[in-house]
Formats: sequence, C-alpha cells, structure tokens
Amino acid sequence: MAGTGVLPFVRGIDLSGNDFSGGLFPKCVREMSVLRWLKLNHTNLDKLPEELSSLKNLEHLQMTHNALSSVHGELSDLPCLRSVVVRNNQIKTSGIPTDIFDMQDLNIIDFNRNALKETPPNLDHATGAIVLNLSHNNLESIPNQLLVHMCDLLYLDLSGNKLTMLPPQIRRLTNLQAYQK
Repeated sequence: MAGTGVLPFVRGIDLSGNDFSGGLFPKCVREMSVLRWLKLNHTNLDKLPEELSSLKNLEHLQMTHNALSSVHGELSDLPCLRSVVVRNNQIKTSGIPTDIFDMQDLNIIDFNRNALKETPPNLDHATGAIVLNLSHNNLESIPNQLLVHMCDLLYLDLSGNKLTMLPPQIRRLTNLQAYQK
C-alpha cells in the first residue's frame, strides 16, 4: 500500500488487533496526512506511538484494551481532536496531559476502566465536552468546580468508583440526558 500513493488520502483506519508491542508501529502512518479517525484497540501499546504527532487532522482516537499508563506527548500535538477514548488501560491521573482539555473541539472524553485516583487537572477546561466517562476507576471524590463549566454535558458516567457524594453543581447540568453514578 505504501507504494500506491493512496496513504495521503486515507480518512480512517482500524489497526485493532495488531501487535505493536516493543515500538513496532507502522512508520507509514505519518504519511496519512488527512486521517480523521484511528482505532488502535487490542494492540499491546504501552506508550503512544510518536507517529501520532504527525496526524494534525485526526479527530477521533480510540485506544482501548492496551497497556498504556500515560498519554503524554502526542495527544497535545493533535489540534483537531474531538474524541479520545482510552478505555481499559492503566492510565494514572499523572499520565494525562492537562493541555488536552484546552482543545476547543474536544467533546468526547472516555477514560473508563483505568487507574485514575482523582480527576485529571484542568478537566474543567473541557467546556465543550458532551460525553464524560470516568467510570470504573478509583475516584473517591469529584471536585466542586469540575462541573461548573461543563454545562453542555449530555452523558456523564461516574459509576464503579469509590464516590460517596457528588458535587451539588451536578444540578447545573440541564442538558444531561444520561447519568450513571
């Protein structure tokens, strides 16, 4: 496929099920300059491939069921990112770059089934978020200020955590259509 010249025109690719352990990630992904969506589920990734940073048009990134403990680095280089789904990994709160929540178009944030002990710093900056899934982590509390500016949320899932109470600001989420606690 690399010799056909089609790589610059690929809009989406599902590389799920491949074994990318040990840094074995296809270098040709860098040539996919208009790539909009990328699925890397069940690929044995333990760190983000550096090739992701060249995907400036990437909008949807899904990396579930891997061994990621951090998503630092390359995510911050994706200015068009609209959804980040990194379920079933080993990501800790310190492994999430705070600047990704300042991205204007980020509206789907899914860190379900990771190792979060507290909400990521600056998560409240994701004011355009419509989906927030932090379920099945080790969260013990939700900061009061978290939900103040996330008034566009349609779906909120905090189930499977160690929460004893929710911030009263949850009442401000007038657009909320689905909520799991």
